[in-house]
Amino acid sequence: QAEAALAQEANVRLEHSSPPRLPYLTAMPRKPFVGGNWKSNGTIESARELCRSLTSGTAAYRNKVDVVMCPIAPQISIINKFVRKSPLRVGAQNVSASGEGAFTGEISAGQLKDSGIQWTLIGHSERRTKYGETDAVTAEKIEKCQAAGVSAIFCIGELLEEREAGKTDEVNKRMLDAVYSKIKDWKKVVIAYEPVWAIGTGKVATPDQAQDAHAAIRKMISEAVSEEVAQSVRILYGGSVTPDNCKELIAKADIDGFLVGGASLKPTFTDIVTACVPPIPLKTPKFGKVSGVEPAARGVNLYAKVVKAPAKVEGSEDLMELVVGDDTGVVTVSVRDDRAKLCEVGKTMRIQNAHVVMIKGFIKLTVDKWAALKLADAEQEVASVNEKKDISAVEFELTKD
Repeated sequence: QAEAALAQEANVRLEHSSPPRLPYLTAMPRKPFVGGNWKSNGTIESARELCRSLTSGTAAYRNKVDVVMCPIAPQISIINKFVRKSPLRVGAQNVSASGEGAFTGEISAGQLKDSGIQWTLIGHSERRTKYGETDAVTAEKIEKCQAAGVSAIFCIGELLEEREAGKTDEVNKRMLDAVYSKIKDWKKVVIAYEPVWAIGTGKVATPDQAQDAHAAIRKMISEAVSEEVAQSVRILYGGSVTPDNCKELIAKADIDGFLVGGASLKPTFTDIVTACVPPIPLKTPKFGKVSGVEPAARGVNLYAKVVKAPAKVEGSEDLMELVVGDDTGVVTVSVRDDRAKLCEVGKTMRIQNAHVVMIKGFIKLTVDKWAALKLADAEQEVASVNEKKDISAVEFELTKD
């Protein structure tokens, strides 16, 4: 009766129209993904209240972000029925490394599939550190899920002492190496990077630290499997994600979403999800001048000539900076090195949907994964550049207004 009441209540509230999926402006269109790990929290009543809040805000991200919630095992079927007509999906927090049989307390991948559950977590840091889940066990779980057709959110990440010893990449590589041979269908795998040292320790991973780890993971997959798989697989960040830090994190090129813990138990979880929605491209974009770029501007469109070649930013593995301009001035642009290769001195670039970042009072234009960057057509060639007016050299005062 409780299940029927929840489902009936959801049916009344959920919208039935689905807006068309929008195209991305990124070179590698990976659909954002957000997972909510409820851990061992909640009652049926609290879950019902949370689902009511989450389903009421689905219009903002429907068809644009994949969202999977992982409640405690006794609630899975109830929550699954409650959200079945919404874009939300339900996953398990754990799955057995064995099949069906005399394995008391275990739930097999086949049984998840039979129950209509499409997703499960594997290798979460708490399973590894508190319950002795080894790389070999996670590999067995991945293999069982692949055979059953259950998708996995595969968690990797280093402990504080491993981070301080400079072993981040070594640990992540070891965990990934254990499962490569078990994965036949990469479309059914999402990677979640959890810097365990940034969870509940008082130490915070910066967006750049998270990006560096994600870029390294993608490179590992490229070398071990293929470049195609590396560029298509989604890599989530799972280090104390909140509505306050998610926007800066999702702007990073190799962060494709989040695995959220405690924050997924709050109604503001939808703020994290909507932060992952790709910006809507203009049907007829309007292009401005460099002098019109202002602090905090978003959706900046420019035709600008490269006057200073891309150079690596100190302390970053793949972030490059170059200078572009037109007859009204020049501006410093940040871009990842794979796209910076296009930017040769003297070439006019078509920059679309870039945004401004403020660093110590000075502005730079950022071409992130949501922005488009390519060579301009001949008729859009910039004839002259006013290098005397550098808007990135103008200091702005930050205010609360």
